[in-house]
Formats: sequence, structure tokens, C-alpha cells
Amino acid sequence: MIEGPKLAELKKELNFLQPAELKEACLRLAKHKTENKELLHYLLFYGDKTDEYAEKVKELLAEGFEELHPSIYKANKQLRKLLRTANKHIKFMASKHLEVEIALHFAQLFLAHPISRNNQKTTQSVLASQLKRIWRLVPKLEEDLSFDYQQQFEQLLAQIKKQKTPIYDLENFKL
Repeated sequence: MIEGPKLAELKKELNFLQPAELKEACLRLAKHKTENKELLHYLLFYGDKTDEYAEKVKELLAEGFEELHPSIYKANKQLRKLLRTANKHIKFMASKHLEVEIALHFAQLFLAHPISRNNQKTTQSVLASQLKRIWRLVPKLEEDLSFDYQQQFEQLLAQIKKQKTPIYDLENFKL
């Protein structure tokens, strides 16, 4: 059985490739999996414009919320798909503050949508997972960013209480 190569080995070997060989390896890698192609697209076109890319992800999420099906079952499936898409793009950007920003945006879109008034635990767990993500990441950011996002998070919690959105264990999200 062939053992999986270590990242350090791959890094060393890439240093020996000529530019044409490196280009060919990247294109071949992109052909094998859609996510590889999407990552290569991000690196080539948005690698130095992460804020612009984050805005595009937010637009994508907003469109997804506009297209939610009225059926709770189908809407839950669509919400989970939106989360998978957001997580994929967050992984591409590899930035904690943009991860918090996108999670906050997702939560705000969720609360603005009528689905937030649904009392199903599966629906509410989608929002709860984003709240946990934000709650876990905000203290790890730089002090000024942390303060700004903490304010937004507290506003989000206040909105949840005001709307009486049924979130389980809401008291656990105190920063």
C-alpha cells in the first residue's frame, strides 16, 4: 500500500520543478476535483483581494436565502448546503476575521428570514452553530477587531431575544 506523502516532502519536491512542469501539475490537480479548481481560481484571481472575495461570498449567501423553499424540510437542506458553501469559501480565504464576518452575515440573514421564527430544533441548530462559531473565534482575534465583532455579536443576541427566536442555550453565548 502506498503511504500518503507528507506536506514537507511535497514542498521540497515542488522546488525542483520547472515553471512549465509546475503549471502542468496545477492544471492536472484542478481537473480531478471541482474544489481544487475553485481553490486554484481563488488563488489566481482573489488571492490578494480577500475582502472583495468575502463580499462575493456574502452576496452568494444572500441569494441563497432569497431562494429558500417554503417547505421546512427542503429549506433545512438548502440551509445546510449554504453552510457547506460558506465553509468551503472560508477555508479558501484562511482568515479568522473574515470567517467571523461571514458567520455574522449568515446569522443576520437567517434572522431576517421568516424561517427564523420556525420552532424546529434542526432549523435552529443551524443558527446555533454559527453563534458558537462566532463566540469561539471572536476572543482569538486582534483586540480592535475583537471589540468590533463582539459589539456586532451582542447586537445579534439582542435581536434574537427581541424577536423571541427559539435558540436553545442562548445564555451560553456571553462573551
